[in-house]
Amino acid sequence: MPTLVLDLYTTEYPTITNRIKVSLYSETDPLALVASLIDATAGHPARWWHFPGLPRNNYRVLTTEINAGGANVNTIADFNVVPGEIEGTLNRDDEQIQVGITPGFVQFTNNFVFDGTAGKPDYRGWSIVPSELTGRGILDIGLDYSWDSVTGTFQLLQFPDMFPPNQVYNIHFNPQSQPAGNSYPTLLDFGIDLISVSTVLTPDRFGRKVIAEPGDHYIELTLPTIASVVQGRPLMIEVSGISHCCVRVKANGADVIKFLKGNIYAAQHETFIVYKFIRPGGTMEWRVAQADGNFKTVGQIVSDDGEFGDVINRIPLDGSSVLVTQYARLYNEVVLNLPIAQVVNYDSWATGNNKYLFSLANSSNPANAGKFMIPDRRGLFERATTAATKPGDYQDSQNQQHNHYIQTGGDNNLDDNADGYIHGRSNDDGRANPADMTNPITWNMTKHFTTLSGGTESRPTNYSINKFVLI
Repeated sequence: MPTLVLDLYTTEYPTITNRIKVSLYSETDPLALVASLIDATAGHPARWWHFPGLPRNNYRVLTTEINAGGANVNTIADFNVVPGEIEGTLNRDDEQIQVGITPGFVQFTNNFVFDGTAGKPDYRGWSIVPSELTGRGILDIGLDYSWDSVTGTFQLLQFPDMFPPNQVYNIHFNPQSQPAGNSYPTLLDFGIDLISVSTVLTPDRFGRKVIAEPGDHYIELTLPTIASVVQGRPLMIEVSGISHCCVRVKANGADVIKFLKGNIYAAQHETFIVYKFIRPGGTMEWRVAQADGNFKTVGQIVSDDGEFGDVINRIPLDGSSVLVTQYARLYNEVVLNLPIAQVVNYDSWATGNNKYLFSLANSSNPANAGKFMIPDRRGLFERATTAATKPGDYQDSQNQQHNHYIQTGGDNNLDDNADGYIHGRSNDDGRANPADMTNPITWNMTKHFTTLSGGTESRPTNYSINKFVLI
């Protein structure tokens, strides 16, 4: 059997007081422990970890910090080792073995198993040519001995041949032509998992992509214990759905997510990466990278010419009643964090001017359980807040206060209307004295009624635009 020697180098870990364990697992059987070494050296200086005589396979290498009971406290490294490609032939130097000296090579017997167990040499997978150094010389296969390269069994065939005490044999290995072939890293192309229900993720999800596609409109993904994941290995998450949906990623137990308000809510077509980071003092935290979506802008009001049904991750300010779960990011990250004066109870949202605000999801009507109201601001103009106003305050149409003055008579005589007209002057700057007024006006006393002009509202020049809130 082709073998290899695996030597691993680790840097110093002076802040770790527990033991450090390096474990090897077969790539074909990731739960099967092949070999392990434990370092209990105080201060954990840089060192080499030596694993000789391993079968030539791909291996998973897991480096962990373990406590006195052997339990995993923190995953330091988790990676795959792939043997290099063998080109041409595989050669092995001759070896000498001696009866009674080499482990398992017992005198006065006629067979020996070279399988690597109990310290014995491992010649499995090789074609060998044995010879007696102080006897017959090269032995003739099929006449003097038989050889099983699969089990490593060497058998003397001539009766009464046995292994004499202290006899030395030379073992020559015939070259092999690329017996191991090519092997490739398992993480070269990342794996992809499709998840449609709430799931507790396992450490082996890291280094892969998860497509979160809620079967309804909301699921939760719980991260594994942070100590079980190696630092810097990414978990890629992509949210998918045929309609608006929300996926919450939350930490396990007391683990901390260092991202915005400490939560991760994602909507359809959004992507991000979660990874573990260890601070110099040893504190572990989840962090987020490459976040493509409304993570930082949720709740902002935007304008768009697009049709209401042709927008992504935004909802019109049209007074809709929506589910807290489906719009979990908007409700939990924005509505619940607004000042109390800027939200109203669900059941009073339609009263007075309350409809211009968000509502809480607290209806007493079971039909509205788990729902909250979106503000209805259609047809209104915006005005920047002042010290006396807050977002969502409503003001009705109004004209600025002003004065109109009327003076009778053509010669500034208030009582003179002999000519059938009232003559007067108006003043727009607030002066009360009629003699000081400018802007002469004349009103025909026989025309008591003025003609109405204008429309049903006061408004400046404007254009229409669709208004949305980012979700």
